[in-house]
Amino acid sequence: MSKLGIKIVEDYVEITVSSKIYSKDTLFAVGYVFLDKAYILLDTKDDDMIVYLYARQEGADLKQLSLEFCNELLNYAHYFSRAENNAEAIKMVMQRALFSAAPSLVQEAEEREIEDLIRELEEEEDDENPVSFEEK
Repeated sequence: MSKLGIKIVEDYVEITVSSKIYSKDTLFAVGYVFLDKAYILLDTKDDDMIVYLYARQEGADLKQLSLEFCNELLNYAHYFSRAENNAEAIKMVMQRALFSAAPSLVQEAEEREIEDLIRELEEEEDDENPVSFEEK
């Protein structure tokens, strides 16, 4: 059964992370944040991802380290979820900001789009009316 589990051993922590809840990208992002706090090994078992944390400092509180790791998992899962849900809105805001900073970009984009449409129509017209040469 997939579940989050924390197992503290002498000098490391083993954290079992459900891949049904947390993506690999989320796990990588959290691991990156923890590079200065711990040495990290990743593995898989069935549908779960296993994280091994070895504290960089001798005598570090492994329980605290593992709980911070779990909090960051939730933090990054939320961030990626919000980013995915708001991607279209973010794109529109960025486009508006870009176009308001340089209005000429809007005109250039419109002109390019019109030229592309004209070119497509001409190509379609050429395909419908092929030139034929008859021998006399």
